[in-house]
Amino acid sequence: MIISVTMEDIIKRCLWSDYKRFVLKDKCEQEIQTLIKENKPVVLSENDAYAIGLLKVIETDNLIHRFTVHMKEMINIKSTIFDKNVYMSVKIVENELESFKKRFPDCWSPGTSYENAIIELKDHINRLEENLKTFEVYEFKVKEKKIRYFLSRDIKKLIEG
Repeated sequence: MIISVTMEDIIKRCLWSDYKRFVLKDKCEQEIQTLIKENKPVVLSENDAYAIGLLKVIETDNLIHRFTVHMKEMINIKSTIFDKNVYMSVKIVENELESFKKRFPDCWSPGTSYENAIIELKDHINRLEENLKTFEVYEFKVKEKKIRYFLSRDIKKLIEG
């Protein structure tokens, strides 16, 4: 299978951070910025496309929806059960919110619809971060360390709005 994509294709599908981490790991920041600005088609292996999640997403400028889908997936994958309740680490939630805002490199010049969508997304995530400050935090001891958690259902309600 031959998969040809541009950097813009990857960025628009909110896959930039994974692409950079898995495929561009040996490139310096200057080379990466050049790739973004040139926006030339590159060939991805099927394994790389799978690793970055390209095979399961479509392009949309509804970035809040993409974020919501991503967060629901994270809740399903990264939640933990204690005392018959499902929890998600505070650190994981905070990291996911922050990392999603970084999926759009500063050197990329999006069209108007994506530019507005990125602004709306970042505002949306900032509001969620503010709301998280009001959530009850639970502490559990895991391997001699106290780890802070939110109830996963509270996070799900928050992102579903």
